[in-house]
Amino acid sequence: MSRNFKKTIVAILLVSVLIFSGCSNQESDEYKTSEESSKVEPLSGTLTVNTYSDGAIMSHAQDFMALHPNVKIEMKIPDMGEWESETLEQYGVRTAIEIMSGNGADLIDLSHFSAYRYAGSELLCNLYDFMDNDPNFNKADYYANIFTAKEIDGALYTMPFYFTYDMMVVSRPLTEHLSTNYDVLDYESILDIYESVLSLGLSPDPRILPGIVKEYFFGYEFPAYYDTNTGEAWFDSAEFVEYLEKTNTIITPYDPVNMQWDKTRIAQGNDNFMKSDYVFCGLDVTAIDVYNLLADYSNISTPVPIVSSSGDAMFKTMQAEYGIPTSSANKELAWEFLKFCVEEKSPPDSSDREKAQEYVMNYHTWVPINIKNFYHSFRLQCELDIDMFGDSCQWKEQSPKDGIDEMLALVHEWNLKRNRAESETEIWFLIHSDLENYYYYDLATAEETAAIIQSRVAAYLGEQR
Repeated sequence: MSRNFKKTIVAILLVSVLIFSGCSNQESDEYKTSEESSKVEPLSGTLTVNTYSDGAIMSHAQDFMALHPNVKIEMKIPDMGEWESETLEQYGVRTAIEIMSGNGADLIDLSHFSAYRYAGSELLCNLYDFMDNDPNFNKADYYANIFTAKEIDGALYTMPFYFTYDMMVVSRPLTEHLSTNYDVLDYESILDIYESVLSLGLSPDPRILPGIVKEYFFGYEFPAYYDTNTGEAWFDSAEFVEYLEKTNTIITPYDPVNMQWDKTRIAQGNDNFMKSDYVFCGLDVTAIDVYNLLADYSNISTPVPIVSSSGDAMFKTMQAEYGIPTSSANKELAWEFLKFCVEEKSPPDSSDREKAQEYVMNYHTWVPINIKNFYHSFRLQCELDIDMFGDSCQWKEQSPKDGIDEMLALVHEWNLKRNRAESETEIWFLIHSDLENYYYYDLATAEETAAIIQSRVAAYLGEQR
């Protein structure tokens, strides 16, 4: 994005502040009026929804319109032409212009993007106002820790429909000589353990982790070096230089030119490659991966979530995170639809595999923000997987479905500990080429790279304030 274009965005933003400055003062009365009128009047009106990749939102819209025949929901999706499609970065620029000019949709998917650039200028509604004035919404039904982690100056401007995070397993045969606690793993402990294994002089050397790249830990570590609330950045620090140097030791087949990718995964009870090929293997906390917690593996440790080096329990929301622009003429209706999308949905029986799979995919197999929907969807998928894998997988329990309750309770506790969102994709757009120049092309030192990133991010944060 050119500097002149960014200046244009800032100018639009300033105009937008004047246009919408009176909106937030009126919101409380509007919400109350909507609450009172909804008791006697059916929902009606037209909603526009803007998303880049949320494939499940249309299903929610169809169900909502079936319940409320006087409501029409129109989807605004990127132009996916025959020869050229809108990129995620282009979607972000277009969405920013629409929000700042007051021409945005009634609901806008801001997954990947930073809400703070709009929040300070009152371009997005505070969703807590809707929640607090809606007797049919109970925060206790949701993973409110995710709300808290998404707050900006005590306000919530986007609603994630679901979230996920990463687990890691360790090779038992390769690390049995180490007296290391694997209950907590961050990038430093992962790299240190790997160095300890390499020091054994095994032949051939085991690899560190399937799919790893030098910038693998970007999402976990970068949030510690900038603050969107204050507009400050600390990439020009000895700590960040040390992070760059340490991660540059990662050996990977990937580079930006050939883009080779190692897709080796633990699946269907097979962990044979963890005997000597790899020291670590990553898993996702998704409905399709948690059955691994029920399997009895001989070559790996029990999976544990990865944390940042500062101890933060990270999570990501890279699809379906919606905000309501203050320019929307249908805020109350937008809230009703938003609430409908995340509220508890009764699950089908697992014996109807097609409907059960459809239910799980409505949440992209990630952890639904609604706690009961987490239990519903993850249980359904586990039952499907157990039936599908059968005796081909070695289970911890003779009847593996008996272990689901305990496993879900464990994952629920992990979910409740999530306290910080991974770094925004917008930051990645800004600095990924600088990381490539350092990691893969040796065009800058760690100190020079840190200074460049500091300059870029500090300027970016300053422009958003």
